[in-house]
Amino acid sequence: MNSWPGPENSWEGVDAYFTSANSEGTLIFWTLLVIALLILVTMLAARHESDTANKTK
Repeated sequence: MNSWPGPENSWEGVDAYFTSANSEGTLIFWTLLVIALLILVTMLAARHESDTANKTK
């Protein structure tokens, strides 16, 4: 079963799924979101390590 829009066995409709990738704002948004998530994970890991170190003293 062909789940892509457009004719069977065709790549004509594939662009419908990737139209937001052409927008510069979307690229910037996803880049900033990933950076924010990485910073958040790093901060939470550092806090966890600090708490664990304090508890084992």
